[in-house]
Amino acid sequence: MKKPALVLSLLLIAPAVSLRGEQPPGGISLLFCGDVMLDWGIREIVEREGYGFPLRRIRGFLSGFDYRFFNLECTISDEGEPHVDKKYVFNVPSSMIRVLSDGGFDGAMLANNHMSDYGNIALLGTISNLNSAGIHTAGAGIDAETASLPVLVKRGGISVAVFSFTNLGYHDAYAAPNSPGIARGSLDSIRRSIERFRGFTDFTVVNIHWGDEYTNYPSDGQIELGRTLIDAGADAVIGHHSHVYQGVEVYRGKPIVYSIGNFLFGSINEDIRDNIVVALDFVDRGLVSLRVFAISGNTASHPFQPARLTGKEAGSVLSHVLEISRPLKSDFSGKAVMTDSALVYRFDSPGEKP
Repeated sequence: MKKPALVLSLLLIAPAVSLRGEQPPGGISLLFCGDVMLDWGIREIVEREGYGFPLRRIRGFLSGFDYRFFNLECTISDEGEPHVDKKYVFNVPSSMIRVLSDGGFDGAMLANNHMSDYGNIALLGTISNLNSAGIHTAGAGIDAETASLPVLVKRGGISVAVFSFTNLGYHDAYAAPNSPGIARGSLDSIRRSIERFRGFTDFTVVNIHWGDEYTNYPSDGQIELGRTLIDAGADAVIGHHSHVYQGVEVYRGKPIVYSIGNFLFGSINEDIRDNIVVALDFVDRGLVSLRVFAISGNTASHPFQPARLTGKEAGSVLSHVLEISRPLKSDFSGKAVMTDSALVYRFDSPGEKP
């Protein structure tokens, strides 16, 4: 079988015009949102209220960043069959792509334990449907090489490679040299990908789907892997899978956000709570700030319609983020400051890329 040509998912679109808040002038801001699952409750409320309903309360906030990313935990396809060995499988019709395009998203992270729920036909259909809507993808593809490619973003001469990997999934979910699937998150494969792109991009961000569900703290294995990815050259690590946010560590001057929790999730599990999104702000010298924002996730008070939290509501969530970050023993908890209902950590004099 002839290997397909290397195709990079390069975004050359104009950034949103909006208020920048804490974003430094002349830089590039990337917003990372957590798990998105459009089946169950989301699908039902769209049928009643329309495609624009789920993101109506947060659309303006999303527009304040140059690029917006999320982790997609369902396939979006009109074809495919459910995995015979899985209890929970998620798929929605291709028309549901309008929920995401309505929010102005730019990139979808696909390396997770639900992207193969309806087989490779649905997986590849999801990639096609996202791309047709102007949403670029990382973490899955027609073969292992393609699945490991990042989304590349660029603004003002600054370029960032955004990768997606997972170490969770059925054995038949992972892409192989000649078969489709998701990107396996082994240390060697991630290290190779970072090294491959460092030669012609300024910075790299690794999204990784890992860990245990509904726990406040990462495992020792996650901590070790996160730090090793920074040692390997990643400028930031963004985690998800736990469905709740976890702590933040700054290791060797680089952030590891162990989980950002859910963003738009169709479940009404009683353990689901308010969550966070995070922004990374780069200038040509390096990463200058990490901003953590609280968003509503309680389906009882705001059913399937996230919004940015402010005031006391935000303060409660962000104070808890600081609390569960302290055991990680970095300076994040002591140095991050509350500014305009956000936690802002500023990096000291970012240097040139090594």
